[in-house]
Amino acid sequence: MRGTSDLFGFKGYDRRVWVLFYSRLIDGVGFSIVGPFLALFMYDTMDAPLALAGLVLTVAGVAGAVGSLVGGLAADRFGRWGVMTYSMLLRTSTFLALAFVISYWPNLWGIAGLLSVNYFFGGAFEPANNAMVADVVEPAKRLEAFGLLRVAWNLGFAFGPMVGGIIMSYSYFASFLASAMISLFAALIVAYYLKESYIPRPMERRPSVWREISSVRPLFLAFCIILILMIVMSGQFGTTFTVYSSDRLLLSTTVIGLVFGLNGLMVVLFQIPIARWLGKRNMYLGMAGGTLLYCLGYLSLAAVTDGFGLALAMVVITLGELVVVPISMDLTVAMSGEEERGKYLGIYGLITSFGWFSASLVGGVLYDSLTDNWLLWSAVSALGLLTVLGMVPLWSRDRRSRAAMVQK
Repeated sequence: MRGTSDLFGFKGYDRRVWVLFYSRLIDGVGFSIVGPFLALFMYDTMDAPLALAGLVLTVAGVAGAVGSLVGGLAADRFGRWGVMTYSMLLRTSTFLALAFVISYWPNLWGIAGLLSVNYFFGGAFEPANNAMVADVVEPAKRLEAFGLLRVAWNLGFAFGPMVGGIIMSYSYFASFLASAMISLFAALIVAYYLKESYIPRPMERRPSVWREISSVRPLFLAFCIILILMIVMSGQFGTTFTVYSSDRLLLSTTVIGLVFGLNGLMVVLFQIPIARWLGKRNMYLGMAGGTLLYCLGYLSLAAVTDGFGLALAMVVITLGELVVVPISMDLTVAMSGEEERGKYLGIYGLITSFGWFSASLVGGVLYDSLTDNWLLWSAVSALGLLTVLGMVPLWSRDRRSRAAMVQK
């Protein structure tokens, strides 16, 4: 059944898209109250070296990557609704546990364990969520729909860090407790208002997990491998970027929270227009261009001296994000079959999660080793340039394939 919602001028989307929109908006607020400050908490409050804090987040990222693969395979086998509902509820419980552990039994390894469980369930949610979008939205509007859900998440992200920065200056316990309660509300919306979009086809005997994973297209695997270095670069957003702003630029958590809020606000204002414009362009060329913007944004951090400069760097970084993220998901769905969407999105999530949280370790090592700011951010930006070079042959291959189809 088609929904009649006309929010932001959109018409014709299935009602489930709007349920996902509101749940992701609320969950974005809940997660971003604490998410951008995790590395800073371990570095500043627990006196952990940034490389060690990065290792903790890397381990959590590996758990999230595994969760993404598990969630994607489960979404194909059992449907989307159950995977989303139970993963959100279980993730909420870990936020609550973190509130008590951080406040009453502060232990780095206990925090690492809970964060790993938290990111596992967060990873399991994503491929089921994106597969449902692909199930209920026609291909011509899919890039726009992925952009719409990014608007929801980032609208929440525009407020969460600002609220979190203020609450955290008084109480870490209150921050994690607020995150848990808001995330629970989002989970209940999914549980009670979302209807299943995919009924798995009965099979007498299902293939093994290894056979399912090994059957993916080589082109998709090449795309994922090329993507990893760009994700390691972009992953500095939530770790090295935050610590650098506080430790070397001496900016307050309130200012840093406002700059993160700018990122979310830009996604809200510009994601849909950019997604519509990108829909008429070559996706691989778009990936290369967006990655170049990322590189320029991170390199510019070396010249930043105050909050205004940090905000300008964030603008360029966010422009890269606005291009790269929806394109990468749309390409993933385009390479998959209807009955393999969860699997492909799960593998995509595995790669992106691994790359994103490997960024914590890579960034931590670079930060501890390179005291010169230009060397630090040049090394980070060089990772993205390798992805740009890798996208060129994929773009060329895609252009030749389109030309051959026109000739036929």
